[in-house]
Amino acid sequence: MEEKNILKEKITSAPRSPGVYLMKDSAQKIIYVGKANNLKSRIGSYFTGKDTRPMAPFLMSRVSDIEFITTVTGKEALILENNIIKKHRPRYNVILRDDKTYYHLTIDPAERFPRLQLVRKRVNNAALYFGPYPSGLAAKETLRFVQQVFPLRSCRNRDLQLRSRPCLEYQIGRCFAPCKGLIDEEPYRKLVENSVSFLQGRRRSLITEIKAQMEEAARNLNYEEAARLRDRIAALEHALEKQNVDWGGTKDQDVLGVYTHDDSYQLCILFVRGGKLLGSKSFAPMKMKMELAEIISSCLTQYYDDGAQISSEIIIPCHLPDEALITEWLTDKKEKKVTLTIPSRGTKNALLDMAVANARSLWESGQKKEEQKAAGMKILQEKLLLAKLPRRIECYDISNFSG
Repeated sequence: MEEKNILKEKITSAPRSPGVYLMKDSAQKIIYVGKANNLKSRIGSYFTGKDTRPMAPFLMSRVSDIEFITTVTGKEALILENNIIKKHRPRYNVILRDDKTYYHLTIDPAERFPRLQLVRKRVNNAALYFGPYPSGLAAKETLRFVQQVFPLRSCRNRDLQLRSRPCLEYQIGRCFAPCKGLIDEEPYRKLVENSVSFLQGRRRSLITEIKAQMEEAARNLNYEEAARLRDRIAALEHALEKQNVDWGGTKDQDVLGVYTHDDSYQLCILFVRGGKLLGSKSFAPMKMKMELAEIISSCLTQYYDDGAQISSEIIIPCHLPDEALITEWLTDKKEKKVTLTIPSRGTKNALLDMAVANARSLWESGQKKEEQKAAGMKILQEKLLLAKLPRRIECYDISNFSG
């Protein structure tokens, strides 16, 4: 009773400013974190029945204490909420879990002779990032192709400065040896620009540009350079034939599709770069008593706060209660305008349908795996004459103790 009175006093004295609220259970463990532009109004909605979300009564039956952290603006509250969720991982908040590791290609234009690298995680710096790629194999194949067509250096910065003679890459025609001054900065910079254009999906315009360079080299009787450019065009045209689905346009877009089944949510993000569908990213399914809009809001802030490349347009299936706030936050992080789009028809809606279909396929595949696992556990229960299904199996290697 005393606990309930203390809780009511905290609600009554809640500040009317923006901020974050931390709901705790009887063991003082944080079980849910939320944000609000007016903390008093937001918290009051839980206890007056104005919050109609399915999770509200379920959550309130478990709350024993509430803590408030005030901020100056709603955007600060958004950032703080996300940081607290990542640190404490509350049971009833959305927690994104990758179902696999993804790769990016990166190049830093600020370097004197930039190189293309394969990385697992984005770092917030001035470098350009491309991806994510759904597998290490796909990323490595792309890296290998770009290095063959546009012979950029692959050596480390330290090797670039200390190398006494050109390496094997130069001997086999896969590098122009900037380490020994065998290529000037200007033509090397052109190779960098061409490789970036290729990775951004601007492949047709790139072929047109290189054809013009080839014709100019031929007019200047530089037949060796013209032949090299001809081979580069042939490689690009071959890559264009195998190119992924082309949706038209030149925008970079992320498409967030969500498949729902009862209280289960499965997310899938499609990556469209320069109008080309280049790949996708999925997450482990979640079981939450939340509305779709709240799920999407949490996913957007968590995913893009972890260093993911922010596209100029993000296509989502529904409007969000904090849509303006999230748009502002994304724009600040990207340092360019970001738009959240909710399509109703046309190409964007078709992309959204594709993302949802992929999410559904992932969920159904996961369900089949769970059913197979459950069937295996049932057989194990019967064979071992167990009263209940086994939930945990421990194995110990005793070979180090002579059996």
